[in-house]
Amino acid sequence: MGRSREAAPQRPSFPRTRSGEASLRARDYTDLIGGSLLLIFGLWFAYYAGQEYDLGTLRRMGPGFFPVSLGYLVAAMGLLVLLPALFREGGLPQPRFRPFITIIIGGLVFAFIVERLGLVPATVALVVISALAEERFRPVRTAILAVVLSVMAVSIFTYGLGIPIPAFAGMR
Repeated sequence: MGRSREAAPQRPSFPRTRSGEASLRARDYTDLIGGSLLLIFGLWFAYYAGQEYDLGTLRRMGPGFFPVSLGYLVAAMGLLVLLPALFREGGLPQPRFRPFITIIIGGLVFAFIVERLGLVPATVALVVISALAEERFRPVRTAILAVVLSVMAVSIFTYGLGIPIPAFAGMR
């Protein structure tokens, strides 16, 4: 009576070198770094919020309950990114400075001109400068995104929340 053997489930293992030895160097470093940063930031945030704000109880939550919960949630997401990266091959991340620099500049330009020129010009400037982070600039897509985000920003912040930021300079 021939019983067929079912294959045992494979456990995650360390990547192997050509000689069959376990390699500790072949890891997905991009996810290792990202997961570690999420884990560290989430734990720090939860600790800081727990020290500075009252947690309260489940029935009467204090001002620190949500930030502490959010910090632990971010830390858990960091673990979900970090742990699989230990068992997956990948290369070292190649830093790209153009996106980093253009997005930072876009945020600074927005902060500098939002009160002087208004919410719409600041949003358009932010979108256009941040779009320069891509290798290929797409003017039509950037213009559509700028218009949609400007309309949303004015609708939400000026009309919905009543924040006194004019859409354009001189409008009150």
